Amino acid sequence: MAQDANNNFYTIAYTVVGSETKESWKLFLTLLQEDLGNASVHGWNFMSDQQKDLLEAMKEVMLEAPNQNCVMYMWKNFINRFKDLQLRDVVWECARCSTPHEFVETMEKLKKINEEAWEYLIRFDPRVWVKAYLNHGPKVDSLTNNMCESWNANIGKYRVKPILTMCEELCCYVMKRMTKHIILLSAYPGKLALVQQKRVGRMIKPSNRWNAEWIGDNERKRFEVSRKTSRVAVKLMKHTCSCNMWQLTGMPCVHAIAAIRKKHDKPEDYVHKWLCMESIHLTYAHSIQPIPSEEYWHRICYIKPEPPPIKRPIGRPKMHKRKKDPIEDLIQGDKVRKTFRITCSKCGEKGHNYKTCKGAPSNPNWKPKTRKPKHQNSSTQAPVELPLSQSAPKTEASHNTQ
Repeated sequence: MAQDANNNFYTIAYTVVGSETKESWKLFLTLLQEDLGNASVHGWNFMSDQQKDLLEAMKEVMLEAPNQNCVMYMWKNFINRFKDLQLRDVVWECARCSTPHEFVETMEKLKKINEEAWEYLIRFDPRVWVKAYLNHGPKVDSLTNNMCESWNANIGKYRVKPILTMCEELCCYVMKRMTKHIILLSAYPGKLALVQQKRVGRMIKPSNRWNAEWIGDNERKRFEVSRKTSRVAVKLMKHTCSCNMWQLTGMPCVHAIAAIRKKHDKPEDYVHKWLCMESIHLTYAHSIQPIPSEEYWHRICYIKPEPPPIKRPIGRPKMHKRKKDPIEDLIQGDKVRKTFRITCSKCGEKGHNYKTCKGAPSNPNWKPKTRKPKHQNSSTQAPVELPLSQSAPKTEASHNTQ
C-alpha cells in the first residue's frame, strides 16, 4: 500500500501465500523491485510492523531502502511492559519531536520519570520512528501503518472465498476504487489536493501569531520568524525551516506561512508538487484492464498447478480466546461497565448463593426463600357435562344405549 496526494491509500501490489515466511517475503520483494525499479535509484521508503521475516528479507533484497517502524506497534508493546499511566503518552511525544534537540530533551525527561522505560526506548534506532530523523524524500510524516490496516479492513469479505474468485474480486475492488477517485477528483478545480488545501487553511490563522522579518538578502527569500522567545530561520528558496516540518511534509509550516504572507505570496505556490492535483492525475492516469470470465479464457498446453498440501496440526484443535488489545483498556465508551457480584442471603458473603453455601447462617431465623403458589380462583366449580347438539356425530356407546 502507498499514500496518494490526497492521503488515501493506493494499492500497488498484493500476493497470496501460505504463510508469512522469509522466503515468501523475499519472492514478493524481488518481484516488486522488478516492477517498480531499484529502491536505491527511485528512493522507495517502507514502513512495517517490525515483522522479523520481512526485515530479514529486506536486508537481502532491498538493503539500501529506508525502513520505518509503525509507532502504534511500538506503543502497544510499551504499555504491555509498563503499566504506569503517566508513561502511556511518552512514546507518542518522543515520536512527534521534529528536531533532534527536542527529542533529546523529551528522552531526558522520560529518564527522570522512569529509567527502565528510557532504557527500553533507547534501544530503538531513532531513524526508524522519530520524525526528527526520518527521510525527507517521501514528504510524508505519518507514524502509523494505517494504509495496510485500511486495506485489510476492506478485503475481509473477499478473503474467505476460493483463491481464483478472491483474486478476481480483489482486482474488481481495486478497479472500482480507482475509478471512484478519478470521478471525485476530476471536477475539483483547485491547485492542491483537497486534503492538502484544507491543511493549508488550518495553518493560516496560527501563523498570525508569528512575526516575520526580512534579513535583507537580494532574493528576499530569507526571514527570521519569532514569537516571544522562540525564533526560527525560514528559507523560501530552499523550502526549509528550522523546525524541520517543511522538509518532512512538503507543506509550508506555520513559520513559513508567516514569511510567505510577509512577502505577499500565496502559500499554495510553495507546496511540493507531489501534493498537488497534477500528482493526483498522474497517479490515476492508468487503469486496470477488464478480465473476462473463465469461459472466455484461452486454453494452454501447460499442466494445471496442484493445490498446496493442507497443513493440519496434530491433535484436537484448540479453542483460542480473543486476545484483548491493550488499546481497548484506554477506550472509554458511553456505557458504564457493571461490576455486580452476587451476595449469599444465608451467610452474607459474596461470590456464591445460598444453594451452594456451606457456612452457617448469619441470622438464626433465616429460612430459604420459597416461591409463592400461583393465584387460584376459589370460586372454581366442578365441570358440567353439556348436552351434545343434534348435528354432533353419535358415538358407539350412545348408539348401543338407544
